[in-house]
Amino acid sequence: WWPWCRPRTECCKMMLMACCQEIVSASDMAAGTVAGAILPRQYGLGPGQPRMPMVCSKWNQASKLSGIDRVSSLDELLMADSQRAITAYCEFRHLFPAAQWLDLEPPFGMFHAYMLLELDGGLLYVCMEKFSDPLEITLMCGERPAVLHQASSYRATGEARELTPQRPVVQNMRVELGGRPGRPTVTVSDLVRWIVGPLAMRWRPLNQLTANCQHFAEDVYTFLLNPLSCAGFQGAQRGREGLLSALRGNGALLEGATPDMRRDRLLVLAAVRNNGLALQFAAEELRTDADVVMAAIRCDGFAMQFASEALKKDRNFVLQAVRMSGAALRHVSDKLRKDREVVLAAVRCSSAALQFAAEELQQDKELVSIAVQLDGLVLRFASELLRKDPALVKAAVVQHGGALSYAPEKLRRDKDLVSAAVSSHGLALQYAVEELRADKRIASIAVGRHGMALEFVTEDLRRDRELVMAAVARNGAA
Repeated sequence: WWPWCRPRTECCKMMLMACCQEIVSASDMAAGTVAGAILPRQYGLGPGQPRMPMVCSKWNQASKLSGIDRVSSLDELLMADSQRAITAYCEFRHLFPAAQWLDLEPPFGMFHAYMLLELDGGLLYVCMEKFSDPLEITLMCGERPAVLHQASSYRATGEARELTPQRPVVQNMRVELGGRPGRPTVTVSDLVRWIVGPLAMRWRPLNQLTANCQHFAEDVYTFLLNPLSCAGFQGAQRGREGLLSALRGNGALLEGATPDMRRDRLLVLAAVRNNGLALQFAAEELRTDADVVMAAIRCDGFAMQFASEALKKDRNFVLQAVRMSGAALRHVSDKLRKDREVVLAAVRCSSAALQFAAEELQQDKELVSIAVQLDGLVLRFASELLRKDPALVKAAVVQHGGALSYAPEKLRRDKDLVSAAVSSHGLALQYAVEELRADKRIASIAVGRHGMALEFVTEDLRRDRELVMAAVARNGAA
């Protein structure tokens, strides 16, 4: 299913939501039950800040022991070096075997990513990664070759990385940092502020679709190249103007604002334009402000959940909102999720909004037909009765062959329907019944579209030289 992912689209965000809800909801429990780091007072932010699971350790080349020493907190690990500058960084990639034939872009690349930061020109190093649910961070001291070897071989837990010829660790280009006009030098103190502030606010347990190691590496890049998210805490302490500047760079900082600042319309607008979900931190009266809420929805449709009940029931407002973001349909009133015009507007904006429609509208053939023509995979949200409709399923698989997986067995036996599916996407062959996977004509169409579909043909066909040649011509890894 990897080639079918469109991770940066709102449609995919909603499609993935169904399978990720339990993991995301578990994040609150994880943050409360796993020992985490709380913001040290010496960094100037006070108690009561977000907690996050963390593994902290030190490594020293001069040590005669194994070298990995666990420490109890981020405070203990980095306090003594808080004023050191981060002068460079590089990303390490521990490749998966599939990387040699499947070249996907982050955040779904075939590798595990982690970051190595240089302090004061290589006097010390900080290795950071998201291998599982906790943040793993190691302070390293030694000569650069030894540090690179250690980072390539061991995690902060002391566990060895699985290194084989098929799974090497490769180092991306080293990027130097430093003070430039309009971009201050980033210090370890700034790094800690970012970790226990903005990063902790949005930290989620490891999820390969929504919160993986490559998402984390991208977050680190963003912070190092624009440390405003960290400086924002200092800006908040400087008052309204400082906070306004900070919120434009990181709307989540609104959570740490005073009650008066949360009632400030200009500040809240700045926050929600950067991060729609920051609406949850706004004062109640601003969550009834149509312009403020619409600005939040424009940034993230799921911000509708933090709107006032009156706005969730306002038909004109909801129509405008779902035309801007189909995701908003999830959090409107039950009455409006039964409103055909509202649902149709949401589906036309983002076809996956069909999943939030009332059950009776998921049985509306015309509406579902519009949705599957935009994205065949939303067939999964149609009623069981409509998923048995040959014409509707045909429209879905023509748009996206993977929709065949949501069709009943009777239709997966239909030769014309399966042919249409594999013509759209060869890997859809895996959802056909066995007798059709033994059909050479259908198999030829499939491997012609995607060589790796050879995996799903019958054993007899995998001995067919002509078919195998067609598959490897399309993809040598077949």
